[in-house]
Amino acid sequence: MRMVYRVLAYLVALGVVVQAMSMVYAVAGLGKWIDKGGVLDKAVMESDASPFPEVAGFAIHGINGMMIMPIIALLLLIISFFARVPGGIAWAGLVLLLVAIQITLGLAGHSIPFLGALHGLNALLLLGASLNAARLAGTRTGQHVAPATA
Repeated sequence: MRMVYRVLAYLVALGVVVQAMSMVYAVAGLGKWIDKGGVLDKAVMESDASPFPEVAGFAIHGINGMMIMPIIALLLLIISFFARVPGGIAWAGLVLLLVAIQITLGLAGHSIPFLGALHGLNALLLLGASLNAARLAGTRTGQHVAPATA
């Protein structure tokens, strides 16, 4: 169970990386499309047509953030009760809480753009929390292991 906990924690971290990559991919594609004369307006936003190929990045960001990440975070919390990772339940709970905050900030950011900045900051906190949870699962006692010195 400890290994499952560790893998799930790393999957959350990987999910944060996918989120960042997909968003930048989409925004870069949008910029290129606009440079070539494309116009982003309400009609384009509400259209089912794909104005540029990189628009898929927005869909990946939405699906990963609204469906996949919450499932992985919830599974991490459930597994934490069986994995016997020191502090594992608390860290898994924090990861799930940060995912919930992330979703809230992402949705609210459409109405209050400043929350988009907090969405980015929270993503970094989520990355750190998930990496720390994975690290804890890799040690027997949950203590830091000092690096070897020469």
